[in-house]
Amino acid sequence: MDRLLAPGRIIFALGIIALGVLQFFAGDYVAGRPPAIAWPSWMATLPGKVVWAYISGGLFIIFGIAIILNKKADLVAILIGVMIFTFSFLLRHLTQMNDWINSYKSLALGGGALIVAASFIKRENTSSGYSNTKSGFVLTGCILLSLFLIVCGIAHFKFEQFISEKFIPAYIPFRLFWTYLTAVALITGGIGLIFNQTRKWAAALSGLMILLWFILLHIPRTFEAPRDYSEWMGVFESFSFSGIFFVLAAMLAKKDRL
Repeated sequence: MDRLLAPGRIIFALGIIALGVLQFFAGDYVAGRPPAIAWPSWMATLPGKVVWAYISGGLFIIFGIAIILNKKADLVAILIGVMIFTFSFLLRHLTQMNDWINSYKSLALGGGALIVAASFIKRENTSSGYSNTKSGFVLTGCILLSLFLIVCGIAHFKFEQFISEKFIPAYIPFRLFWTYLTAVALITGGIGLIFNQTRKWAAALSGLMILLWFILLHIPRTFEAPRDYSEWMGVFESFSFSGIFFVLAAMLAKKDRL
């Protein structure tokens, strides 16, 4: 399972790069799915959303490439997390709170970036205080990912008809059954991330589940609506999340082996 580390990092980085590229087409900042409204009034003197879309999109592309090339990868992964926390959650979601599921998603994506950053912290640096930083990043990421999975699972039960008809392609039979099954899987995965004894397998299985969604759900939906940027966001987000979970599972497996 520890062999998932390098692929997980690359998958996460490619997802972040793709989100950065998407911002040039969408003309807006889309990482973490901030509400589609104007920025807070006190930020009116800052550059417009198109300018920020290009700047932040370019940064995401550069940061993703740096992770793939392992150039200051821990630092740039932290910066990705900080950008998503700041410009998605704090300045947009927290000030509006009209899209609670995506607000949890922005927290989870930012927390996942911290897990990726922790994966680059060398073991030989643990004596100089890096150990606490690494553990803190992993714990924070796990808590935020756990909250997101549990919230999504509850939403599957609460809006089961909408989920089955809107998000599960028509070619998949028994859509309501799969809605309930994935709800249970999401909640189970979220709970599993809380406990040390189950965290490794919860991460690995959640990563596999989301990767299957990327292939079976998000890609076909995007082909049906190629001009819908929200569908492209779903493709890139699911890809990034699967990479995060694979990185976490590999780190825990490597720790167990050592």
